[in-house]
Amino acid sequence: MIVLKLPLMTEAPIHILHADGISAAGTTLAEAMETFYKARQAFAIPAHFDSKSLQLGIITDLTPADGESRAFALLRRICKRLPTLPEDTRLYLATTVGAIDLLEQAPQNDEPDCNNLLLQEAKRLTGLGWAVLVAAACASGQTATAMAMRALRLGHCKHALVIGLDITSAFVTGGFASLRAYSPTVARPYDRNRDGLILGEGAGALLLSAEKTTFPLGVLTAAYESCDASHITAPDLSGIPLANLIKRTLEEQRLVPQEIAAVIGHGTGTLHNDASELAAMNQVFKQPIPLLSIKGFIGHTLGATGVLQIVYGLEFIKRRILPPQAGLLAPAEGAEQFVSTKAQPLHNNRILSVNVGFGGLNSTIIVEGPDK
Repeated sequence: MIVLKLPLMTEAPIHILHADGISAAGTTLAEAMETFYKARQAFAIPAHFDSKSLQLGIITDLTPADGESRAFALLRRICKRLPTLPEDTRLYLATTVGAIDLLEQAPQNDEPDCNNLLLQEAKRLTGLGWAVLVAAACASGQTATAMAMRALRLGHCKHALVIGLDITSAFVTGGFASLRAYSPTVARPYDRNRDGLILGEGAGALLLSAEKTTFPLGVLTAAYESCDASHITAPDLSGIPLANLIKRTLEEQRLVPQEIAAVIGHGTGTLHNDASELAAMNQVFKQPIPLLSIKGFIGHTLGATGVLQIVYGLEFIKRRILPPQAGLLAPAEGAEQFVSTKAQPLHNNRILSVNVGFGGLNSTIIVEGPDK
């Protein structure tokens, strides 16, 4: 196992000045919370491409102009809601496929650089000159957030804007279907009878600062990454590499497992991902702890996932209650003490967010909301 050692993550917490998200759950955070706490699954058959009757988490009111990427329209919407960005702000854009629909629409032999096109549009919309694109498979969102945290702690910038964004497309849907990882029904994370993932689209934004502010939305205290390198698409089924990473993240903050109120897991609803994650959970958390996957509500939003987990996680902390797990009928073996069809109370303001990605990528971040 390869572990990225990040000693500077022991420094002061990073303050969250702005957190926003758009997904199939809702265009606003208020709409999304209604979806979550009612355990609704926001899945539908898309109208903008032929999904072969497969359902996806679609933002139904997203209407790009003719010939425009759906990703550009979504990026424009999340950027319009940003506060005035302070000077010396760096942009970290997380995406897996960027404006992939431009490739689908392109003439034969024309190969647009879909990720770079999205990065350039993000620079234009935000007005930020320093920007980096992070494409680390399904762990992109949290990897970008961890990179921003390191830059802030090193004094490379005073503020960092993290945007995670991906859209639904024929290209990606076909890819997951070819891997036999796509559910012909609905996503059921951590369920005994889960049969695959559902893809979704979304965008999340975080404005971060190392400087203490009067009323931050919360803080990020520790972030670690590792690579178990066991397979190009499958995770290490023992769960040991992920468990070791979670333990290291807790040790960074001198925390014991009981001091985490809940875990927002990766929880794709695929057989191997959930088995690996549950194996890790049982190795670390010997006592029951609430576990939730947002993919059961909105689908797998790829590069947006890690950012949305933090954005939505702050809202769960604010309410001090974790929503019921959407799609759950009967907990899988090893999930019985973690997931629930009922809302679960949070005993403190601290959650752990977990992301994993192809190639054995693992990412963990501790998120804390304000004290009541």
